[in-house]
Amino acid sequence: MKGTTMRDEIYDRDYQAGRAELHDGIDRLILGLGRTLGATFDAIHDIQFAAPWHQSRPKGGRAGIA
Repeated sequence: MKGTTMRDEIYDRDYQAGRAELHDGIDRLILGLGRTLGATFDAIHDIQFAAPWHQSRPKGGRAGIA
């Protein structure tokens, strides 16, 4: 039975190492998605507030066709 116990320990060690690697990969994936979404929202925010209809308006009041 000693051989079986040794195989079980080797299997468990490999299983735990694989599981840790899987969790690290999931963490990297979530971090990458968060960064991508953050950059996307920053770009959308910049586009929204750089829109031509938000530029300075004439002192006479409304902006539009003269």
